[in-house]
This record gives sequence, structure tokens and C-alpha cells, in this order.
Amino acid sequence: MKSYVRKNEAYQSMPFMPTIIEHAAYTVGQTPSAAAQDAYIMAQAHIEAYKLYRPDAVTVGMDIYNIEAEALGCQIRFYNDESIPGIITHPLSLDSDPCQIVFSTGLGRIQLMLSAATAVKASIGSHVRVSVGICGPFSVLIELLGFEAAIHAFVDRDERVVPLLMAILEFQKDYCTAVFNCGLGVTVFESWASPPLATPEIYLQYALPYEQALFAHMKALGLSARPLVIGGDTRTLLDYIAETGTTLLVSDYNTPLQLYVDKAMAKGLTVRANIDPKMVLGGAFDEVETRVEEIYAQYKVYPKLVIGTGVVPYDTPPVNLLRVKNIINNM
Repeated sequence: MKSYVRKNEAYQSMPFMPTIIEHAAYTVGQTPSAAAQDAYIMAQAHIEAYKLYRPDAVTVGMDIYNIEAEALGCQIRFYNDESIPGIITHPLSLDSDPCQIVFSTGLGRIQLMLSAATAVKASIGSHVRVSVGICGPFSVLIELLGFEAAIHAFVDRDERVVPLLMAILEFQKDYCTAVFNCGLGVTVFESWASPPLATPEIYLQYALPYEQALFAHMKALGLSARPLVIGGDTRTLLDYIAETGTTLLVSDYNTPLQLYVDKAMAKGLTVRANIDPKMVLGGAFDEVETRVEEIYAQYKVYPKLVIGTGVVPYDTPPVNLLRVKNIINNM
């Protein structure tokens, strides 16, 4: 990393890890749906986004929360505009046979994802870590059942939930193995577990044990970086998240950074401190600078910090994100 001087003190610039998903398609003039359905377009989108912004990590994906759900029977709606592909059917019920949940790279777009990420790694992997975004078991189950049915099942402590979660866990472990065998990293996204969607009680029973098992599998494979991405205000879940086996805590822009740094210091974890992506989209650079100053103040005390963003909106002007990076590098 390069060194910069701030107020007569030498600092290293923090790693910059904006969450570039559908915005990658924008950088090559494609819609999210076009990139989501074509491995070549998806790969070129992430390669171009890397060349443009030079982030310190690349996670390949486009409509990340749809991949496993589609592979297991959900129908996906694709669009001709900038809309993100979305799930339109939820084929699973609590009476579904868990034995039908079996991993194969031939299901849905899983091979497309592996092919796209492998191409990205071949192009830029000597410069940056390249990962595939997958979902946590909790989020996959909600996509398959539908939110309302899943929440009712969690609240009622329906015994049929556990066999389904166990089957999904095995599916995700096999998916991780396939990703690892391609020489790629894994980033686990679990946004359905963010409060208020998930209470601490629901998270403790239906998310934490399965995340722990998934991260233990990732560790056994040899994946030293095991990011768990849960956005939003996760303060009520922070103690649990720190016990999942993840190597990363995400302090979103609406959370008290000090709390996350304290927890990370106790566990030896990295903290990703997010900038509000709406600030980036709208060019609110004074507010960005204030946030970056706050993050650098914590970085001086605990150097295991990286700067990220929430998901960068599709049509964010590239000049805005480049200016944010410049603010970070020259703070």
C-alpha cells in the first residue's frame, strides 16, 4: 500500500473495497440482466470495474441472491432496463423433501458463475483477490420459501425448518468446494439476516449454527479470508456474528463504528467500515470526507480496518466513486 501524509503523521492508505455488483455492468454499458445471463459479459464487467477503480478485492456476481434459489427451482424475472433480476416464484414448502436439495454445477447458472469468476481471476487475479458471492443458508431458505412463510415458520419454531436448513447447508458447502477448486475465494452474503428482518432469537436458532458450519467448512478448505456480509444495523446481532467463524465484521454506515472496532479487537477480526452509497451516488463529498475522517481515526488505533460501501447503485457516475477513492487515499 502507498503511504500518505496527514497532519504531519504518516499513514498507509486503507484497503478500498466498495461493493461493486450491478454497477460493474454499468461500466461496460450493459444491463444487470444481460450481465447476469452471460458469463463473458459478467466477466468483462468485473474486469473493467477493477481496471477503473482498482479495489482491493473483487467479488464476482450480479443478482447474487438469486443463484442458489434459481438452481433449486425459483423462477427469475430478467429485465431490459437497469432493474436487478428478481425471484417471482418460491417453490419450496415446509413439506418439501430435503433429499431433493442436492448440489450440481449443472443447476441454474452456477456453472455460469464459476466460468465468469474463473475468467476474471485469469485476467486480474495476479493483482487482486477474486471471490464468488454466495448466500448464507438462512437467506437461501427465505428465498425458497418466501419471506412470509419463512418468518412464520421461524416464529412458530416449526420442526420442519431444520432438515431443510441442513440440506441447504450441505448444498452451500458443496458450492464452496466447487468455488475453491477453481482457485477462487468465497464471500458469504446474508442480507435476509439483517434486523429487523431477523430478531436475535431467530438469528441464534436459524442462522448462526448454519453459518458456523459453513465457515468451518471454508476454513477446512483453506480459505483464510471468510467474509460474512450482513448490511444494516446489526448491533443486536454483533456478538453472534463475531462467533460465526467469519474473518470480517461489517460496520454499515448507520452503525456506531467504535462498537464494531471494539468487538473486532477482542476477536482479532477485520472491520469493513462502509460509506453510505447514496452519498457516492449523489456526490455528497463533504459528507464522505467526514465519514472517512471518522474511519481513519479508528484506523490509527486498530489498523485492521478497510473502507467499503454498501452496494454501489447501478448508475453511479464513475467519477464520483473515483473521487471517493481519492479522498480516502489523500486523507
